[in-house]
Amino acid sequence: MRGSAIFRQRIVVTAASIVLLAGCGRAAPQPLPSFTLNNQSGRTIRAEELRGRAAVISFIFATCYDVCPVVTAELVQAQAKVRSAGMSSIVRFISITVDPEIDTPAVLQRYATRFGADTATWDFLTGHPDEVRRVVRAMGLVIADDRGRPGHGILVLFVNSRGEVVHRYTDVEHLSTHILDQLLGSRRPGLR
Repeated sequence: MRGSAIFRQRIVVTAASIVLLAGCGRAAPQPLPSFTLNNQSGRTIRAEELRGRAAVISFIFATCYDVCPVVTAELVQAQAKVRSAGMSSIVRFISITVDPEIDTPAVLQRYATRFGADTATWDFLTGHPDEVRRVVRAMGLVIADDRGRPGHGILVLFVNSRGEVVHRYTDVEHLSTHILDQLLGSRRPGLR
């Protein structure tokens, strides 16, 4: 009897810890900056179009051989999990290039194809270099290394259906699971 009481107590403590830790690192929602960019098909995409569905926003460039392939591969897994969970209609994936001079819509289409991204629910965006730099800076990403070449750290944003950035991921470990958890959590009142 005593053993089962200790076990129940451990479960309660563990559950409470998980609830407390879930809030760590979560800042107040910030509005998604406005933007007008073009996707891999040349179609204009505006930030306002993302309202009404959750969005997962990442930053890449097609000639990157460092973090971009890792992030994109993890997001392809996330997209597959979202599809398997029947939630494709409530989330949109967005990847914004940090090298718009090179990453034309055609280059981004090849990049998406190379990774197996489903472009029915994933837009790879580029645009005028000044607009891309403005948007990327407004989202909190530094885009040049010390020699002025395109470069960046890992930043993946989770945007709720109201167009608010509610979570920032700076690590790809378990990213697809975190995204699915955010989507499931966004169905709870107050997080939509």
